[in-house]
Amino acid sequence: MLKAVFVVWFIYFLSPVSAQQDYFDGVVRPDSNLAPLDDSLKKFADRIESNQLRKHIEFLASDTCEGRELGSHGNDLAAQYISSEFEKHGLAKTPGFQNYYQEVVFKWIYWDKLIFKIRDVPYKQLWDYLIIPAENGDLELKTSEFVFLGYGIDDESYSDYKNMDVRGKIALIYKGEPRNKKGISFLTGSKEPSAWSNDLKRKQQTAAKNGVRLLLVIEDQFKEWVDQNRSQVISPQVYLHDGKEDTTVQCNLMYLSSTTTSMLLGDQIKKVVKARNRIHKTGKPQSLIVKSQLEILHKRTVKTERGQNVLAYIKGSTIPDELIVISAHYDHIGKRGNEVFNGADDNASGTAAVVEIAKTYQWMADQGVRPKRSVLFALMTGEEKGLLGSLYYVNKPPISLEKTIANINTDMIGRTDDFYKTDSNYVYVIGADRIDSGLHVLNIDINQKYAQLKMDHRFNSESDPNRFYYRSDHYNFAEKGIPVIFFFSGVHKDYHRITDDVDKIMFGKAAKITKHIFCLSWALANPFMSQ
Repeated sequence: MLKAVFVVWFIYFLSPVSAQQDYFDGVVRPDSNLAPLDDSLKKFADRIESNQLRKHIEFLASDTCEGRELGSHGNDLAAQYISSEFEKHGLAKTPGFQNYYQEVVFKWIYWDKLIFKIRDVPYKQLWDYLIIPAENGDLELKTSEFVFLGYGIDDESYSDYKNMDVRGKIALIYKGEPRNKKGISFLTGSKEPSAWSNDLKRKQQTAAKNGVRLLLVIEDQFKEWVDQNRSQVISPQVYLHDGKEDTTVQCNLMYLSSTTTSMLLGDQIKKVVKARNRIHKTGKPQSLIVKSQLEILHKRTVKTERGQNVLAYIKGSTIPDELIVISAHYDHIGKRGNEVFNGADDNASGTAAVVEIAKTYQWMADQGVRPKRSVLFALMTGEEKGLLGSLYYVNKPPISLEKTIANINTDMIGRTDDFYKTDSNYVYVIGADRIDSGLHVLNIDINQKYAQLKMDHRFNSESDPNRFYYRSDHYNFAEKGIPVIFFFSGVHKDYHRITDDVDKIMFGKAAKITKHIFCLSWALANPFMSQ
């Protein structure tokens, strides 16, 4: 995927990394007996100064920017600041763009009001049932009966809908599919499950097609299911919005705990259990009407917000159609009441790094020194809401992903973590060998020649419980098959707290990592650069 960029490097530093099942997770310490190079590239890198990083971080992490939450005035101010820095230093706009913004439209969805009553007794979301706002619509319904619909399957060999009129009704179903006492599925004729077993979306769509208004699913592992999906319920969920309205027929879906199901069935529980047992014995549907007073209200709030990725561009001199993307996210988590989550390290530090690298490239271009490949500087929004800005970018790239050679991403480079404490001469490296091991090799070599940081890859292991590889914007590029490398200094006690402030940033550390990223990006942007 990296085409010719690694030919020279890879032949020289042959590495078996890409053949491994797991990925490199060691620490690479530079050879202190070899002095760093003092060449023209180092002189260019030395234009990146800690006081300039401080200036950017002080603004982005000030109360003025209100924590830079997606959709907020403070987020817009941060975007304006970044674009003004690009304009002040003469950086070009992305080809085809009128300004530095790639507009991104987001949809916020959360429950405004929920009512679920059984015989006038109210039940609680997360305690008694779970309903996810993004997977459902508004619904208001009162009824004196519902349908027990077995497993909610409508298949040629077995259909719970057979001879049942379920239009406008509530249906209660089990997960999975019917099996005999030997565990043989009546749908597949073997112990192998059919597609119905683990695909609740299929059951929901089938219910909608048959006119069901609400599908109640008996969830035996209710607590675990709530724990798994809690984040989708307790705070507003943000999604990319394509501008189209959903016109599909809606059938809402709720998960019920076993206790709530018992309360719902009341004295008819034996009747339903008996029907389920007959399904397993005969392989034939046993759907039936159950009497019970139910009151349902599902009312959502859906808001549309606009945000922007901030992009600047340096055109390559000889192969301008090929591209290196250097990225960081500039959004954070906003305010809670009057408390501002300033996010100095997360990720004003990475944002400042990309701005300073961009300025350095432009200064070099003004002196007549251009990279052979083009370079795009991408400050992403919406990372804290699910990598949304970068997700939008890779699905609507302003420059073809086919011509994107690599992505360098940086997130939180201004502090140390509990492991390194007072030792600031390190950086965590994630993802470099996952798609093309040549990127890993190149990074180690460039580091030996210039910054001489400890390159710690412990979080690159696939077994890393933190899963950092999947948690920042580089991952969306990796999903598209583009080689990525992610620079990160680790989590500290102020992560996502109001105490992540400018006075705790280690500007010398941030500058050293920024210089390394600049040198690495220059090597990527200049294939066959002499060694």
